This record gives sequence, C-alpha cells and structure tokens, in this order.
Amino acid sequence: MPFRHVVMFRWGDHVDEDHVEAVRDGLSKLPGQIDSIRSYVHGSDVGVSEGNWDYAVVADFDNVQGFITYRDHPTHLLLIEELIRGHTAERAAVQYQYGGH
Repeated sequence: MPFRHVVMFRWGDHVDEDHVEAVRDGLSKLPGQIDSIRSYVHGSDVGVSEGNWDYAVVADFDNVQGFITYRDHPTHLLLIEELIRGHTAERAAVQYQYGGH
C-alpha cells in the first residue's frame, strides 16, 4: 500500500537564505540517489498565513519498506547531519498509508 512521509521544520534563528538554499539543493538530489522514492516535493512556506512552519517535505513510497530504505540511507542521513540537525528550532513529522480502503 502506498506510504507517505511528511516532515516540517521551523528553522533556528541563525539559519539564513543561503542555508535554506543548500537544504533545497540537497533534498532535490535525493530522488536520483535513493531508488525507493516515488514522489518527492519540498519547499519553503510562502508566508501567506501566520503560524505556518518554515519548510516542508512530502515523500511517497510504494510501501513502508521503501520509506525505511530512504530513512536509513547514508546519503539522507548525511544530509540530516550536515544541514538539518542543529539548524531547526522544531521538527514535526507523520507517516501514513493511503489509498485502498
């Protein structure tokens, strides 16, 4: 059954637009490096509603195992270590299956 991962970030005060661009570039490369990704969209909040998170990622996989492959992939883990961890004030995530009954 299709499986979706959604994660949102609130950046720390020290994060500037150059850092966000580095995150965007790094995330954009992941689908070409991790075969289990079926759909991968991400981007910064456009600022039309108050209280929104700063950045979101929505990733689709064929099944839970596809997500686990992505979650544990060395390239993904390196991106988290270099560009995400220590740069976020908050993180929220959810994974869920969709389609079917």
